[in-house]
Amino acid sequence: MMRILLLLAVITLNFSFAMSEKQNKEVIKVIETKPQVKQEEEKIESVKFYSEKPSYKKGENVCFVLENNSNNEILLPSTAPYAIFEKEKPEVAIFSPVSAQVITVIKPKEKKQWCWNQKDIEGKEVPSGDYFVRLTIFDKSGKKYFLKSEFSIKL
Repeated sequence: MMRILLLLAVITLNFSFAMSEKQNKEVIKVIETKPQVKQEEEKIESVKFYSEKPSYKKGENVCFVLENNSNNEILLPSTAPYAIFEKEKPEVAIFSPVSAQVITVIKPKEKKQWCWNQKDIEGKEVPSGDYFVRLTIFDKSGKKYFLKSEFSIKL
């Protein structure tokens, strides 16, 4: 009885292996991709993005404003489409808020303001230094823009 079970197990295993070999004979096409281009800040006419002050004290809310002075609506990809970066290490955001992923429309002549409490992703207070905030917006045609404003935090 044991030999029959062992023989059945070996036959099943061989059959499964043979079937999987036949199924995996696909041609995989390698597609070359272009190297990633660093996304630069781009101007969008009559739209301003700025920090309310050039310098903030430790613990003070850092506030920044988007002004749509154009005659066109602009679109935000979320309710808080910004990220904070250290000026010396711009590769990785130190803070990016959790927000609803809904398109927010900013009409002509409208303003929108956000404030950041000087804490990183882990909730720890950031050190004094130079920082910038980057905001992502879209125009009506779907073109993406990154707007940037620099500020510093001092003791």
